[in-house]
Amino acid sequence: MRQGALNKIHELARKNSKVIFVGSDLGEGTLKDLKNELPDQYFMEGISEQYMIGFSAGLAKEGFLPYLNTIGTFLTRRAYEQIAIDVALHNLPVRILGSGGGMVYAPLGPTHTAIEDLSLMLNIPGLKVFAPADALEMDTILEQSLTDSSPYYIRLGKGGEPIITDKADFSSIGWKLFGEPSEDLLLIVTGILLHQAIQAQSLLSEIPVKVRVLHINEVSGMKVINLNGIISSHSSILVAEEHAARGGIYTELLHILAAREIQPKKLRHLSLGNGYSRQYGSQSDHLHLNQLDYSSIVSTIKDMTEESKIK
Repeated sequence: MRQGALNKIHELARKNSKVIFVGSDLGEGTLKDLKNELPDQYFMEGISEQYMIGFSAGLAKEGFLPYLNTIGTFLTRRAYEQIAIDVALHNLPVRILGSGGGMVYAPLGPTHTAIEDLSLMLNIPGLKVFAPADALEMDTILEQSLTDSSPYYIRLGKGGEPIITDKADFSSIGWKLFGEPSEDLLLIVTGILLHQAIQAQSLLSEIPVKVRVLHINEVSGMKVINLNGIISSHSSILVAEEHAARGGIYTELLHILAAREIQPKKLRHLSLGNGYSRQYGSQSDHLHLNQLDYSSIVSTIKDMTEESKIK
């Protein structure tokens, strides 16, 4: 997904001379073709994320469209004040692409795992927050960004994910539905966890347990979703997210449900918890440890379904 995003930025730079790429010590070969073709639209600023944000805000004030990329934790944690004050306070069209959302960089330890980035970014007024599931959604979001004056934070996955969002029932930036309305369970996910959700949905259809998947790709836009209609047709809701337990899509959902006085019959949450991981392993290992892989999601849904039958 990251390489697809960088390729798209190169494409946008060709279309619009105002598009500027700003990177942070990303490696000598990163967007080498853009650097050679359009050197005035390429900046590699080294390990200086706070400066990068301020620099990009200045570019945006002068009418440019900066697209930043580096590891998500270094942007959202280290440069939080700059994003809030330099960019969002002035509503500048700066596009912040955070690589390695969730546990992508788990082998490098807690310093590199973006487990609270959505929460941090959602609390900055005016900042649009995205978590695409594949390169197709990423492409659509970046294409839209060319004519949108709002600041963006985009959570990037590991890369190489298969395209699955073209099979959605409703295609848009904001949200997508997979499967028919059912009386059983609504599974709500965001970002690359959609891949685990679709696999779980496929396995459960053989039992059969009817599961519909709601994928949120614009996390900051959850309030505009017609949740009343979607939730009312399901007896249970499961939210699964590759994020800390507080402040992600589950917390957003709770606020919306409370404000609209919606009371689902059964609501359960799977997340990365609230502690720093002390265990070594890959992203896949940590998804399994936190019951976020498709087989664990299947087990959770089966348990929820059995509980409903007993009651």
